[in-house]
Amino acid sequence: MRLTLYQRLTDENKTKLANRYVKYPAIHKSIVEALSSEKFFTQVPYGVAFDVTQACNVNFFGDVFDD
Repeated sequence: MRLTLYQRLTDENKTKLANRYVKYPAIHKSIVEALSSEKFFTQVPYGVAFDVTQACNVNFFGDVFDD
């Protein structure tokens, strides 16, 4: 069975997301919900993907996940 994107997110990037949005728990919650409900990163809304790439300091959204 395929893991959700949140399950595949590296621990380091989970920590970066939590730290980046500590003052904005609603945004953090919506990101976690979006990643928890999808199994393919192409299905994530652009805004969520943008927030994750900015928080994790990567250029490609797929780089925040374990293979």
